[in-house]
Amino acid sequence: MDDLYQKVYDKLKDSSKTVFMGIGEEKLTDDAIGPYIIGELLDYSDPKHLFINAGTDPMARIDDIINFEASHLVIFDTCSLNKEPGTIAIIERENIAEYVPISSHTIPIHIVIDLIIQKLPDIEIFMIGFVPESLDGFKELTIHEKRRDALLEMEDNIEIPFFQINLSETIKKAADHVISIIKKLITTLS
Repeated sequence: MDDLYQKVYDKLKDSSKTVFMGIGEEKLTDDAIGPYIIGELLDYSDPKHLFINAGTDPMARIDDIINFEASHLVIFDTCSLNKEPGTIAIIERENIAEYVPISSHTIPIHIVIDLIIQKLPDIEIFMIGFVPESLDGFKELTIHEKRRDALLEMEDNIEIPFFQINLSETIKKAADHVISIIKKLITTLS
């Protein structure tokens, strides 16, 4: 597929269980990248792959990662690289604090990572970061179509974003590219 596919494949080829965690505020255009990606990949959950929409509170999802006994954690979020919008980068665990804005997170992600490592010391962690085009808020919010369907069926799937996500065209294209990579990887590595 491309160089990004190969890089992610190389990081995950030895995984026994992988958690994919999306982080972001779905009410802020491109900051919703994490919840968007997770929402599109939920149907790919299986005993080896767990998809978590952590929204703005990844701290609340630590037990899910630990209980899954993940060998790998892949985080999707915006990042503050000095690159053009839509740039996708793999950010190593030790560099996440430097490149991840904390404006929409309740606790900085590097602190959450440190807490996970205390319980799972051998876990491999990296982030797929996206340089955002816009972090504007919305004047009108609508319930996400999958959430509306879940409410009608009286199901509460916390992984489904609550609000409809409105990524910029640039970031949606980048997100869809990563989604296709993750789908291919899951098929290849299963």
